[in-house]
Amino acid sequence: MVRNGLNMLDSQMNQVFESRTNDVQLIEFKQDFFYAPGFGNVGVVLTTEGVVVIDTCISPEHAQKIYKEIRSRTDLPIRYIIYTHGHMDHVNSAEVFKENETTVIAHENVVDRFKKYQILKAHRQRIGSVQFDNKTTDVKKYDFTYPDITFHTDYEFKLGEKTFQIVHGKGETDDHCFVSIPGEKVIYSGDFFISSFPNIGNPLKEVRFEREWFESLEKIRARQPEFLVPGHGDLFDNKDTIQTALQDIIECLRFVHDEVIYHMNKGTSLEDMLDQIKLPEHLEKSEYIQPHYGCLMFAIKGTHRRYSGWFDGNPTNLQPAKQKVVAKEILSFIPNQNAILEKCKQLRANGEYQMALHLIDLLVFGSEESEALVLKAELTKKLSETNENFIMRNIYKQIAQRMVTENTHK
Repeated sequence: MVRNGLNMLDSQMNQVFESRTNDVQLIEFKQDFFYAPGFGNVGVVLTTEGVVVIDTCISPEHAQKIYKEIRSRTDLPIRYIIYTHGHMDHVNSAEVFKENETTVIAHENVVDRFKKYQILKAHRQRIGSVQFDNKTTDVKKYDFTYPDITFHTDYEFKLGEKTFQIVHGKGETDDHCFVSIPGEKVIYSGDFFISSFPNIGNPLKEVRFEREWFESLEKIRARQPEFLVPGHGDLFDNKDTIQTALQDIIECLRFVHDEVIYHMNKGTSLEDMLDQIKLPEHLEKSEYIQPHYGCLMFAIKGTHRRYSGWFDGNPTNLQPAKQKVVAKEILSFIPNQNAILEKCKQLRANGEYQMALHLIDLLVFGSEESEALVLKAELTKKLSETNENFIMRNIYKQIAQRMVTENTHK
């Protein structure tokens, strides 16, 4: 069963970044097979010739505790580290686990990802702080542990009595893989599976790959795993449950892909797509794709962005004037601008925070009226308090806090 998604994400973040004095768990779910829960699960496999670590988590302090747990169980060397993909919450602490004999394996695109992160370091830190509620501000290191072995499609190796298959497929990233130990019916999925609606269309990040994502999940399903360790969330240890969860996510991603492509070919605007595309009832109710991290709106926008340009079809938006200029022009023929402020307060009282934001922007951009700035911060805070999506909630929360700070210093 999937725990309440938003609470699960919050508890994982707190475990890694706030409760650093607490012990970590290294859970053995099958002989020689472990995972350490956190914001980015760490997989550990013991063999007769050494240890394989799958992903390395974002916090070095958290990683040190996992390493200590490994050492309490074996003194065999860590022979391999496998990155399922290059996101920071899966690679940041690799140096903690890397020993003299350790070989790091990743898809070839991880190298380009690391270079991009280094070029965009300040930007990545800023959006990371927003997405993760300012809890990653101390993760300032962009001195990555680069892979020793890279591959183009798939990669396989044997260590001791176990065979490891690393299978590439695009999904949340273009460098993504899952790790299969076929003789043991165990799969470490990385973020192909995250115990939530797939993170397609993250509003702060680059394009994701919905079609290749469900194709990769089909490969996982075909292997009929009995144990599935997701990139985020709890272990799945029932074969039938795993098949059901995979089927729901595959069907969801295929549905979004097919619907967006259909509407693009039909000439439907993105705004109308968001209104018209609805998940089938059985998917909307599925516990495996609840909108706690990704959501349908993100997925529609992300898929549309992947296959289209930035022009939305409205000629007004091809070479638009600045928001401030437009707002001032509109306000110039509204004699009682205070009526806008009062209407926004009424909308706030009625819980119509989004509509109030649309209207208050006339005053924010057109006059920089101080009361309007304060009200916008309050409305944004209200949206953060009522939103059940981890990413949207944190975006609203961080922006509201920033506006309060800026208003205080004006």
